[in-house]
Amino acid sequence: MESPISTSFYTDTLNISSLQIATRNGHASLVNFLLSENVDLHQKVEPKESPLHLVVINNHITVVNSLLSAQHDIDILNQKQQTPLHVAADRGNVELVETLLKAGCDLKAVDKQGKTALAVASRSNHSLVVGMLIKAERYYAWREEHHESIRDPSTGFTLTFKQDHSLETRHIRTLLWDLAYHQLKANEWQRLARSWNFTDDQIRAIEEQWSGNESFREHGHRALLIWLHGTLMTQGDPAKQLYEELVHAGFPKLAEKTRHFKSKTDSNSKKCVVS
Repeated sequence: MESPISTSFYTDTLNISSLQIATRNGHASLVNFLLSENVDLHQKVEPKESPLHLVVINNHITVVNSLLSAQHDIDILNQKQQTPLHVAADRGNVELVETLLKAGCDLKAVDKQGKTALAVASRSNHSLVVGMLIKAERYYAWREEHHESIRDPSTGFTLTFKQDHSLETRHIRTLLWDLAYHQLKANEWQRLARSWNFTDDQIRAIEEQWSGNESFREHGHRALLIWLHGTLMTQGDPAKQLYEELVHAGFPKLAEKTRHFKSKTDSNSKKCVVS
């Protein structure tokens, strides 16, 4: 009697496995059935796109989660030596990038052209994804330095690399916007970023999205929000740290302005509550 597992290895005349067909078309129930039958996740068949590459290409996020739960190799390479993260970054797919980043994929992997996922996203002008990748690089570097488990966040914040729209950070984000658009001059944000250990590659990736002579304001704002993410994830006090680090980086006047701005916004928020 033929085992059910062997039928899950079926390949058609093009030598495409049943799992590849199911993943390419986003058939979640069929994928889950095949996974329950312990189908080989990494069959050497054509086309040379893994099941995980196929679901990323076709934007089937539910199936991505199923494959990752089944221990699919998250850093598997295709013919272009691209990981699934490379593909998601090139397409600017925020949800898929978020899923792969939270699963702990390799951020340093390079494709045939020697490009990381960050370089790919930057080249494709996906600024949201660029920000997410830099946040992840900095966050996981911090965890490694402090010997923290990637899958056991020590903070009270939910791990995410997406844009922050929470009410809890509204005031500090307003302060950072004012700093970037009204205070920092051209090239000063890079100086500040380097004091926060942003790498040259990260700074270049931010600068690649160019929209004119005033682009430095947007670039600075994005760098400040990336810094804020790291500060919150490591349980720092953003306002206090910003003041201290502006002084340390050689911006004492800006530090005082941010302190004044924070006092003003805190006062206004209290008035709103009273009224």
